[in-house]
Amino acid sequence: MPVRRKTARAKPAEAQAWAGYLMCGADFFDDLAGVGLTEETAEPLAEATWHRIGNDVIAYLDELHRGFYPYPRPIWAEEMFGAPGGAKRRLAGR
Repeated sequence: MPVRRKTARAKPAEAQAWAGYLMCGADFFDDLAGVGLTEETAEPLAEATWHRIGNDVIAYLDELHRGFYPYPRPIWAEEMFGAPGGAKRRLAGR
């Protein structure tokens, strides 16, 4: 019997909206406005969102950069919050 693929719980537009913010720590193009957030309201939600949809964000970024120079790793969210889906951790003083 074939193995069923799990569907992503995150909406594709959600990963796309958060990608820029989680990549560099700033929302330069107001992408988060599409999900009803400003940069000030997004910061407290960023860690929980990273652990919830971080793998989807990385998959989106990989697809976005296919055929171009790879983006620098680790991205901002990986430095701040650790691996996506992993245990939550915040750097001291932040």
